[in-house]
Amino acid sequence: MTYGSRPGYLPGFMNDPNDDDGSQVVKLDHAESRELEALSLNRFPPTVSAGLDWDSAVYDERRSWDDEDDWAKIAADLLTPYVSEGRRVAVFWGDLRVPTVTIPAETAVRHARKLLSMEPHFWIDPLGGPVLIECLMDGQVTVAPIPSG
Repeated sequence: MTYGSRPGYLPGFMNDPNDDDGSQVVKLDHAESRELEALSLNRFPPTVSAGLDWDSAVYDERRSWDDEDDWAKIAADLLTPYVSEGRRVAVFWGDLRVPTVTIPAETAVRHARKLLSMEPHFWIDPLGGPVLIECLMDGQVTVAPIPSG
């Protein structure tokens, strides 16, 4: 499995440089992704199933979504502070063949349903923010403070 070998798996707008939102997508190479992972995702204990081990880590809250509309509301609620600050977020996918991307938080909110339909196991790191957001296929969303390095 080669990192980033399947950018075509990304939601369509992310591969369309002529789309207003697509033109703001930055696909990270492996080194760039690893660098961001070291600052966020990799600071949490993993499970065998590629999730994070929340029995061994501190988290702020857990929410559940039943459908795409629920997820879109949760994403908007969690990312609104970063939208108002004009921040970007990194999206890490459960499938390493899909490249990590950075997008404006506003774009992540607007396309939350597309993120979910692409890969229902992913993490959102509001760049420069204090938390990591994990979204799992079982409908669970966990928000956790990123441990200091």
